[in-house]
Amino acid sequence: MISYNAMFSKITNLFKKIINRIARDTITFLTKRRPNRILLMQESPSGSNSYALWKINNSDIKKKFDLILAKEWELNQSGFFNFVEKHKLISSAQLIITTHASYKPSKKHLHLQLWHGALIKKNGIMIDGENHGMLTNKNSWRKSDYIMSYSDTYTTFVNACMVTSSSKYIVTGAPRNDFLYAADGQSNLSKIYGERILENKIIYFLPTFRDNTTKKNATKKLGNLFGFEKFSLQDFDKFLCNNKCQLIYKPHPEEEVMALNSISDYGLQNIAILNNNDLIENSIDLYELLSSCDILLTDYSSVFYDYLLLDRPIIFAPVDIEKYKKMRGFLLESFDDWTPGPKVYSQRDLQKEISRCLKDNNYYKDKRNLIKNLMHRFKDGESSYRMWSFIESIMMQKT
Repeated sequence: MISYNAMFSKITNLFKKIINRIARDTITFLTKRRPNRILLMQESPSGSNSYALWKINNSDIKKKFDLILAKEWELNQSGFFNFVEKHKLISSAQLIITTHASYKPSKKHLHLQLWHGALIKKNGIMIDGENHGMLTNKNSWRKSDYIMSYSDTYTTFVNACMVTSSSKYIVTGAPRNDFLYAADGQSNLSKIYGERILENKIIYFLPTFRDNTTKKNATKKLGNLFGFEKFSLQDFDKFLCNNKCQLIYKPHPEEEVMALNSISDYGLQNIAILNNNDLIENSIDLYELLSSCDILLTDYSSVFYDYLLLDRPIIFAPVDIEKYKKMRGFLLESFDDWTPGPKVYSQRDLQKEISRCLKDNNYYKDKRNLIKNLMHRFKDGESSYRMWSFIESIMMQKT
């Protein structure tokens, strides 16, 4: 039986949604739409396709269109005035480009959804049980006019979760992946940590979103980096030092505060924690750092699909895979077959595989190439220019 407080909360939230919708529609009605304005929404500095597309363009594009990059963390300030200013800006654009959210103020506006990565985990309507649709409002994608795709494989996986017309998908490759080819990852990394960090081999640990905010949903042990049953940060730090390695741990943006509160560096010398503020303060996107990475370490994050373009070793630490399958699930029947790298379940395994990857850059190379070719149609660092060519064609149809 639903409690009075729960019912009151649901009614209150519904009322707020209705008021917000009326306010947004009113703002859109009163705002003049500019036919040549393109608004790129940067929701996060951790792999923003919108930011990459804004940064990688040419003088002709800037001459033809009014390009605006809007940072969500600046727009989403509390207060009615900020709410009005945000939606006036959105409504003023002919084309709104996003990496996460969906904005289409009216039928006359265009929305291009770039999304934030290829999928290996279930999402949207594919998520089962009580977690069904917890991460994505499936209806918002039906309003999108165009959706960026890596390949037909990407389209198949994503649309199984989001369910919209397959004709909306435009295969250009992800703009942010151009940073893997063009950005000076080492120089950008030194801006954050200083040049001495470049004396070491760089290992990035980029775990996925888990929703470990409650004991009910938690699948991974907190208190150490990888969730191993037994783990010594001091011993691991010593191992990194002996092998001239630096580990950079970047928590998922949605769980950053929780992760940083759970793990301390204990004065360690070879383990650094990278957070969103580090990126924002230095005007750097995470993908502008990735070319500095010698070994990628992850669990289920789709970042590994993109990192394949660099053809460097990847190590997976799926320590809670059975629990994760039940809580979230995977789109693929065999996680092992689709993840081109060794799997580690203990500190000893991890250190052994890092040592091997340092000695043999071709470790798992054939399997990396297989998955890369399945997921990526383009491997040339030109995705932004393909997307701009497409954008130019649809904008010209509207003028």
